[in-house]
Amino acid sequence: MRSFWLWEKNKKRRLFTFDKQNEREFQQSVFDATTRNSFYNISDHPEKASLEPILGIYETKAAPIIKKIITANNISCLTEDEKIIIATFTAVQRGRSFGELQRINHLMSAVSDKFEAIGASPEQIEKELGSEESSERKTLFLKMILDQNDVITHIMNKSWILYETCNNNPFYISDNPITLYNDIDMGFYGNLGVGLKGIQIHLPLSTTLTLAFTCPSIAERAIKSKRQVEKMSVMNPQMLHMLKSPSELVKYGEAYETGVPMKQTAENVRFLNSLQVTFSEQYVFSEKSDFSLVKEMIANNESYKTGPRMQVN
Repeated sequence: MRSFWLWEKNKKRRLFTFDKQNEREFQQSVFDATTRNSFYNISDHPEKASLEPILGIYETKAAPIIKKIITANNISCLTEDEKIIIATFTAVQRGRSFGELQRINHLMSAVSDKFEAIGASPEQIEKELGSEESSERKTLFLKMILDQNDVITHIMNKSWILYETCNNNPFYISDNPITLYNDIDMGFYGNLGVGLKGIQIHLPLSTTLTLAFTCPSIAERAIKSKRQVEKMSVMNPQMLHMLKSPSELVKYGEAYETGVPMKQTAENVRFLNSLQVTFSEQYVFSEKSDFSLVKEMIANNESYKTGPRMQVN
């Protein structure tokens, strides 16, 4: 069985870790990589209650299903109930990261600056938005973690596909493992909303498997291309040489239709790993001591030292 990443809180298993902010590499256990003491404590609760036990329930439910996918190397084996659990797990993982809290703080700070520029007093701003380390902001973040019904619905309505790589060229994972990508330019408002046309959402399952939830339009194109190649193979096989990688077009469509994984080229693995680097707040993890991609991205643009930030104009 392929290794089971951060969803398996194995205290002995160790990962190579790259700290983007300090640009250093070290090893640590999976348990240490996934632990932030008191991060999910409710600050203004009289008994310092925590969401950690609730979040643990989502992981406990998802873990055997992720193992099932890895063992079967296929997603067609999933029942509807199991897909709901995976969709819920993905939505909660996306909402619970430290990077998500940092993005909320960054957005609030940017809005605060705008309010201050038009004459609002610091007291007025703090009353409406809270201070950066305030319990109000953290409480907002914690509420958002559990308020994922819309995101779960969107994920369930996506087309699901498995991506596969080899052990020698493994997938990264990070402290913010759910990544999004959309190649449709939507201008000022951005293109990474989970309900937008063209969106692709990625959940790394192991060093060699990533589960993607993609806009149905992408699956429709892939399946249509597969059928066109198959038809051409029968009707006009001499024309196949005019297509770029017809066998890959067939495999891509089959991955959507049958649940078998789509083998990724080295270029595609690099792209998926670059998304992990982009979305990670601080730490990128790998089973191999090779973070050349992380170093290259930071060297080209130091904004990659943190996770993505919203721009307020």
